[in-house]
Amino acid sequence: MSSRRRITALVITLATVALATLPWALFSSRADLTFGPHEAQYRVTADSRLTVDFGPLGKLLVPTDDVIPLGLGLHVDIGEIPVSGDSSDEDRPAADPEAVADPGGGAVDALGGDIASYASLFSAPQAQIDQVIEGLSQEILTRWALAVCVITGGLVGLALFLGPTRFDSVIRAFVGKELLGIGLVLVLVLTGLGAVVLNRPKPIAADPAFEDTPLAGSQVTGRLGGIIDTAFGAVQDFADDNDAFYDDVLETLRAQWNDRPLTGSWTERGLVPPAGVGASAADSGEGQGQKGVSTFVLGTDIHCNIGMARVVGAVAGMSRADAYIDGGDISMTGTSAENYCLDVLDDELPDRLPRMIVKGNHDSRGTTQHAKTRGWRVLEDSTAEMAGVTFFGAADPRRTVFGSGPQLETDLTADQYAQRLRDEACAADFDIMLIHDPAVGGPTLRLGCADYALSGHWHRRVGPENFGSGTRYVSSTTGGALANALTPGPLKMNAELSIIRVDNETKRPIDLQIITVTPDKKVQIDPWVRFPEPRPLVGQPPVDEPGR
Repeated sequence: MSSRRRITALVITLATVALATLPWALFSSRADLTFGPHEAQYRVTADSRLTVDFGPLGKLLVPTDDVIPLGLGLHVDIGEIPVSGDSSDEDRPAADPEAVADPGGGAVDALGGDIASYASLFSAPQAQIDQVIEGLSQEILTRWALAVCVITGGLVGLALFLGPTRFDSVIRAFVGKELLGIGLVLVLVLTGLGAVVLNRPKPIAADPAFEDTPLAGSQVTGRLGGIIDTAFGAVQDFADDNDAFYDDVLETLRAQWNDRPLTGSWTERGLVPPAGVGASAADSGEGQGQKGVSTFVLGTDIHCNIGMARVVGAVAGMSRADAYIDGGDISMTGTSAENYCLDVLDDELPDRLPRMIVKGNHDSRGTTQHAKTRGWRVLEDSTAEMAGVTFFGAADPRRTVFGSGPQLETDLTADQYAQRLRDEACAADFDIMLIHDPAVGGPTLRLGCADYALSGHWHRRVGPENFGSGTRYVSSTTGGALANALTPGPLKMNAELSIIRVDNETKRPIDLQIITVTPDKKVQIDPWVRFPEPRPLVGQPPVDEPGR
């Protein structure tokens, strides 16, 4: 038999197998993701609706005709709200200033946190949508490819078993009836799809409680209907208040931006302001890194305040920042459901802006692993270059979760970890250290193995100041994370964000400008403050006071 006939038969076989297995892959795939604060499993359906199944409580039915094409739908099986960790209090400071999420002390209202997580689906739904599309697409493509490979491999094995002569006879018969074979497959596929369409469920009976809301046209079944008015009202009110608050903050920020203080340490260093500094974003020209200075936006301890994520994104854009760096605690407990906290910030930052993060004690290794999948550089006892500046950093060794005190994620205590960090820093070549807890970086600064250190964790600003033989700057909370209060939503305390300028020649920070947002929606943009030069250590190095 000719090679052309064999190739034709192979192409027809692959096409037929692919066509026949696509519906199976589409409707049998399952993706384990999250829904608000819950673990959840997603699967594709053919009923033109989103079905959120809460088990014995009932279901939420949302029409999707205008969202999902081809009459497809989505079924979500809601699971439990993940909580990890034990009750270990090892390595807990006597006075931890970061009490925002001390579960043992009841610092965070867990129910309020769940409401905030649901509300985030209304305030910034795209992150959840992207997560579902990515997760299901991977599962569908994997199953489809596996089915095609298995069936095609089986046919190849059959060919080898039959031998060339018998196989050629089969191929001649198959190719001679190829149209009949393809037609049969199409009939089977269309029959299956037709059966699905004919068995579509009854139309959704819209619940009047959802009128004039993002869930207009939806229906609730089972016992869930008895509590939906109160629950949905709380979520909707939270989302509306949150959006309105940060809409006003952003309006104030933009109104004040062009009048912000522009003075700094430029003259004495012989530098000129880069493009974008002192000009509106629309007037800016080249990137800042080409003008002798790199500009970084520093945020830390956002604690899943997605409203402040909007402010961070706006400042990064208007300042023409060269990169965004995060000092950790982007989430509240580091569960998989809280990957959403990072996703929202990632979406708010300008496209293609480099971003870097170091794990905080309220994050988890899963949090930073997820950050890597979104293109973030993660410092894990490592160095990384951003906008020409080399950073060194390491993850906080602790993990703080709801229902327990901090627990160690390493075999070392915080003090031992700080000593190891010092040894690694002394052997590394870098410009600036980025860590979460300033106390962890203390030994490194005292020994002179880092000239500059940036951190957060304390939820109050310190410096920039000389410390040991280096210079440190401790940023306050960018999320406005107040102890014993829910962080997401309108601010309960001041939230701060820093813009830091670095000399491209010396790689040393020049100065910083602090942007403060208050609970009464005021925005304050401070004058530039110079970073003091590191100085030789004289006398006994200072020691951190407890809780500082």
